[in-house]
Amino acid sequence: MPVHTPPQHPVKSIEPVLEVLESMGLNRRTCLKGTGIMLSQLENPQARVTFQQELAFYRNALELTGDPLIGLKLGEPFIPQRYGLFGYALLSASTFRKALNFAVKFGQLTFSFFTFEFGESGGEAWFAMKDPPPIETRLHDVYLDRDMSAATVAFSAIIGEKVPITRVELAHDGHGRQQDYRDYFDCDVRFISYPSRLLFEPQLLDARLPQSDPDTSQHFRQQCRMLIAQLKSQSHFTDDVRMLLLARPGEFPDIQFVAEKIHVSVRTLRRRLSEENSSFRQLLEEVRFQLSKEYLMGSNLPLAEIAELLGYSEPGNFSHAFRRWSGQSPRQFRTTNFGVHGQG
Repeated sequence: MPVHTPPQHPVKSIEPVLEVLESMGLNRRTCLKGTGIMLSQLENPQARVTFQQELAFYRNALELTGDPLIGLKLGEPFIPQRYGLFGYALLSASTFRKALNFAVKFGQLTFSFFTFEFGESGGEAWFAMKDPPPIETRLHDVYLDRDMSAATVAFSAIIGEKVPITRVELAHDGHGRQQDYRDYFDCDVRFISYPSRLLFEPQLLDARLPQSDPDTSQHFRQQCRMLIAQLKSQSHFTDDVRMLLLARPGEFPDIQFVAEKIHVSVRTLRRRLSEENSSFRQLLEEVRFQLSKEYLMGSNLPLAEIAELLGYSEPGNFSHAFRRWSGQSPRQFRTTNFGVHGQG
């Protein structure tokens, strides 16, 4: 089976999932525990999560809910608009066939780790998900369920009514709850089938879509081409360094340690960070600032303990740095913002 390099998704890709988990009574801070994803990052439209961070997040979701079918529910908020330009291009396509062809070509702009295919055979049309990255089986099944659920949501929005799926084929065994899957998709579901597919009547393909707008669709397609080009040219070296700094808060590694971990010289590390308009010192300050806000907003930890967690030998040094970062003292910031992100 071909293996593709897992992409780094924008941090906004986990926001819909967090909304579902919150509706189930789970706390955001708990859901993100151990992932290295900070609550403050969720407010940054440019922030991205690494493959390992995303796996840790979905591992949390599975363990916190204890439900092997949680992926089905997690896919439900993914309406086309969640994907930005990509979603609007799908909605404005002239036919479902064109929308599916677009999804196959620009699938990199979704939040999926699968590659997509679309075709017709044996009097049926189908949309397939294949080539998953090498991940543990239970997470593969959660991702697959999420993306198959999300596809039915998106397809229904595109055609303007519940998409008439005739059969679903899944590359897992159903976890002993095969009837629950049949009830969920409201059709025949077959298991241990490769690749995973959604099947429907071929006449659906060429009907005109309710939100069809050829000029708008062409505009969004061009914008998506630009986004794909940007993704291909982007380096995530800075993200790798940031992850190492976040790995053990309070024991921040020095530049020599980080360089050894990512198998480059210190000189090369400095150069590559500079090429991405950053520096080791800047990243360390950024990580400390973000963590300090997390601690001040979401915990009752005394300032001395927060200073220690951030690697400062004296609380006064932390207070001075925080005032330089934010224009406020840590006490002023906590008074204004305590509890903004809840306790966890």
